[in-house]
Amino acid sequence: MIERRQVRRMTPVILVAVALLVALDAVGELAGQPLGFPYLSLGVVSLVIYFSVGALCSWRTSFGGGLLAATVVGLLAGTVGPLVAWLIGSGPVAQEVTEPRIFAYRVAVVTATAAVSGLIGAAAATWLERRRTLRGSRVVPR
Repeated sequence: MIERRQVRRMTPVILVAVALLVALDAVGELAGQPLGFPYLSLGVVSLVIYFSVGALCSWRTSFGGGLLAATVVGLLAGTVGPLVAWLIGSGPVAQEVTEPRIFAYRVAVVTATAAVSGLIGAAAATWLERRRTLRGSRVVPR
């Protein structure tokens, strides 16, 4: 169970990540139309952000905290990001906001992708922290 203290440690990371991803959606929409910028290539940056959130929040709280934070970032960014893009132009998948199934599917896919990437980030951070702790105590792992 996540404690209130842990939530306070994760909140700034979550808010910064969501702001970055929403800004990324806005920039992708603005640059995509006139410049022909490939919108989908911004997905790699999103994966790096989800991975980083999972790792950072895992270091700040616990493995579960890192996974939860990355999932929350995916849910919020998957919801708010496309809405901002639709306010600017045609949106990330050139669909109307009035098509709820497509919107819900996109939110579900983004959230699941964020959870998987955050899981990998949290696992990597936990592994690195364990290695650092073992090395600092001069215990040789088998």
